[in-house]
Amino acid sequence: MHEIYSKTAPEVDYSQVKRIEGFETIQCEYSAYLSDESKLSPKPFDYLFFPRSEAELAAVIKMLNQQGTPFTVAGARTGLVGGCVAQEGALISLEFLDKVMEVYRDEPSGEWRVKAQTSVSLKNLDSMLRVKQLPSLEQSPVEAVRRHYAEFRYDPDDYFYPPDPTEMSASLGGSVVTNASGARTYRYGPTRAWVRGMRVFLANGEYLDIPRGRYTASPAGQFVVYDSKGGATTITIPDYPQPRTKSTAGFYTAPQMDLIDLFIGSEGVLGIVTSVDVALLRHEEKVSIIQFVDSDEQAVTLADALRSEGRIQLDFLEFYSGNALDLLRRLQGEEPSTVGMPPIPENAKAALFIEMSFDPHQADLDFSILEAVINDCGGSLERSWAGYESRELDRFKVFRHMVPETINSIIAERKKQYPGIHKLGTDMAVPDGHMREMWDLYRSHCEGLQLEWCAFGHIGNNHIHVNILPRNLDELEKGMELYEIFAQKAVELGGSVSAEHGIGKIKAKFLKYMFNPEQIDQMRRVKKALDPQGLLNPNDIFPVEVTA
Repeated sequence: MHEIYSKTAPEVDYSQVKRIEGFETIQCEYSAYLSDESKLSPKPFDYLFFPRSEAELAAVIKMLNQQGTPFTVAGARTGLVGGCVAQEGALISLEFLDKVMEVYRDEPSGEWRVKAQTSVSLKNLDSMLRVKQLPSLEQSPVEAVRRHYAEFRYDPDDYFYPPDPTEMSASLGGSVVTNASGARTYRYGPTRAWVRGMRVFLANGEYLDIPRGRYTASPAGQFVVYDSKGGATTITIPDYPQPRTKSTAGFYTAPQMDLIDLFIGSEGVLGIVTSVDVALLRHEEKVSIIQFVDSDEQAVTLADALRSEGRIQLDFLEFYSGNALDLLRRLQGEEPSTVGMPPIPENAKAALFIEMSFDPHQADLDFSILEAVINDCGGSLERSWAGYESRELDRFKVFRHMVPETINSIIAERKKQYPGIHKLGTDMAVPDGHMREMWDLYRSHCEGLQLEWCAFGHIGNNHIHVNILPRNLDELEKGMELYEIFAQKAVELGGSVSAEHGIGKIKAKFLKYMFNPEQIDQMRRVKKALDPQGLLNPNDIFPVEVTA
């Protein structure tokens, strides 16, 4: 079926929605809403809204639509590309849509699933699932919701939500509209693989309920959306191929694709996701290992070898460059309690961080294969940290997140002197076989320009984040020029200019390296079909002007 009907939310009085008027007031009293983790500076906008329900959100959207006022949508504001940084009109914060609505077993698939509002944080969801306590369900007025929750509590197995973005304070809805991935994507895939349904509000204030598998594109590549008055809108999906690696650049497309996949990873420019159904996975015991090596090059070699060893199934395969370890060493010297790990060995010049399922009855076999691979690459398991108890795994996870968090702090401090500075982190991925070539390009160019930089991230997916830390606006400009060189090379190798962070405002100029003008125009036509006035999240992905 390629036809879907939108619905209307209950009407509420628009004037009852909490709103702040005037940019000066917003700047002074609500400064946290001016930016995200990209540290991109906003431009003046007139209103800040705090809807407490879908009905209030619909009232706000309809009023802004009638006025022709552009509006930007914000969730947890953890994005890295300026997607929720308002530059005109209004900003709508979804932070009060933060309830877990149901946990239930889908009988056809045998999956346990969670239905939650958009602003439930991934961290809170993970914590609730760990102890199987979802307080909002205990007092639900719906008998079936309470019954399903009780069945979940009594299930002898434990469950978790596999997507694992680096920033766990991110919201569930934000992770869906960016198709967030992270470390565990190496084994479990990105967010798209775990979304089973969503509710999305369109720019006209009406909403679509989209379960996975119900609405697929016609053979001609089209969907038809009927509004509540019977008006029909035809959406023609783009026909460009997807890159041969993970990617969040541009709209997802595939022959006879599922409608839900059009909205996943669309960065909120096609609609506002207010609730999501996601699948859970049975918990397995894990062991985390940080393997120290002698150089960045040895780490790349070891990563290739581990990826090629089919007898080892890793949850993730992460990388710390030598200068990333140096950053953590300095932090350990200044604030030892912040890092929460033993001192990093002085002779460690790079590291790989891996996680794998841990079965005490078969561990010898797995570890003997792992040890052999490490030895063949000139390393030794004796130069590693390992842990498997939950408290240790949590410490390892905090350690893994310390590099980007430290970089964000450095940029925030430098921004005080140079307000125009923002974070410069690459997000390119390339197909298998090209990681070493991409790494050599990163290193030679950053060192050649004498920029401050470090690298970390998802080497298992050929997806290393190179973070340039500009010390002034001149270095920011050099970094942006370098980013273009990296983007062009990634595309030349068959990769993506954005593997997981999206395009937002900061990376819109790089879209042209992946897509030709006609392909970008195909995306614009999708945007115009669903948002004719170009009001929703203006200037994200591409400029607000849309072509016929």
